[in-house]
Amino acid sequence: MTPIQKPPAIPTNKVGADDEDNVWLPHIEELRRRIIVVLLVFSAATVGAFIFSSEIADFLTEPLAAFGVRLYTFAPAEKFMAYLHLSVWTGVLFTLPVLCLEAALFLWPGLRGGEHAFAAAALFAAPALFIFGACLCYRLLAPLVFGFFLFFGADDIAQLWGFREYLSLLFDIMLAAGLLLQAPIILLALMLTGVVTPQGVARRRSYIILGIFTLSAILTPPDVISQVALGVPLYLLFEATLVAGRLFTKKSAKKE
Repeated sequence: MTPIQKPPAIPTNKVGADDEDNVWLPHIEELRRRIIVVLLVFSAATVGAFIFSSEIADFLTEPLAAFGVRLYTFAPAEKFMAYLHLSVWTGVLFTLPVLCLEAALFLWPGLRGGEHAFAAAALFAAPALFIFGACLCYRLLAPLVFGFFLFFGADDIAQLWGFREYLSLLFDIMLAAGLLLQAPIILLALMLTGVVTPQGVARRRSYIILGIFTLSAILTPPDVISQVALGVPLYLLFEATLVAGRLFTKKSAKKE
């Protein structure tokens, strides 16, 4: 009597939990490495900025030089905390290009052919526009803002400006200007993905201009000079983005 043979096992294409973990583990490990690189750069930049915090503070208080304003501290640890705050923001600024690079390298394998060119352009444009916006605010907008506040307070009430409060306000307006200059990248991404079209954006140009100068009026003192100083560069960037969107969409249409 011959033994009964078991039929051969039928292979299945089902992926078990262990296989799913094996698929995700390399990506998680790569993400962990890139986060560590960003944190190391941020830590080194922050420590280096704290070492030279006095020189950086002298540079950032230059917009007040023309007004003859003297800054004060109102607590024993205020200057130390202000320098610490200054060092963290300087570390963030120096880490921003590295963060964009590591994010782009992590996402690069998952992008399609047409998306690589935009990702490469955005990799350089995002930190460059942020730094340009912060520098534009430092050179043009900040003196106008502080000049307005000095003029507004020119009465019988003595003005004592705190060192930490000054740096906080300066960082706030520099951050706002840097973030506003990221709008062209977002608009270009929307045009390239087909969410909006360059023709549709152009038809709404008047509303966009109104929105630009409304934001400029909100983020600046209520005077025409500071509003124009922020609004005109934003408008020019909008027009440049619209031209770039038309060129990119025409190229993608020809390839299809």
